[in-house]
Amino acid sequence: MAEIYPVLQEVLASGGEFRFYPRGTSMLPLIREGRDSVVLEAVEKPQKHDMCLYRRANGQFVLHRLMGWDAAGAPVFCGDNQLTPEHGVPADAIIARVSAVYHGDKRKPVTALSYRCYVRLHCFMPWRRLRFFPRRAWGFIKRKWIT
Repeated sequence: MAEIYPVLQEVLASGGEFRFYPRGTSMLPLIREGRDSVVLEAVEKPQKHDMCLYRRANGQFVLHRLMGWDAAGAPVFCGDNQLTPEHGVPADAIIARVSAVYHGDKRKPVTALSYRCYVRLHCFMPWRRLRFFPRRAWGFIKRKWIT
């Protein structure tokens, strides 16, 4: 990503969109590595639940969902497949937000009803915690009785 960052900045500065294939599992089940891609657009003030591309202090690029703001007004991010929110990201580290998700060749804009329903259901915190219960239970069973 560091190699294409200058091109990304140029495209976004000119008002264009930039499509790329994210890596990793933090945005499962919405984005699967190797299959799905996202379209980025420039953003001045992101809204709650927007998927944003930002750069950490160590230079790593991250695509996570904006869950809100902390008491100091700094954004709080969390991946759809994660439970622990990330605090301490400065607002000026946000590069772009996702305007559409491609599942293969099928484009799903973030304004689509199905996407908005996914966001509302998935970002509800008690539901997020329950989603991880089977994984934790299976890990407990494996440690206690299978190993």
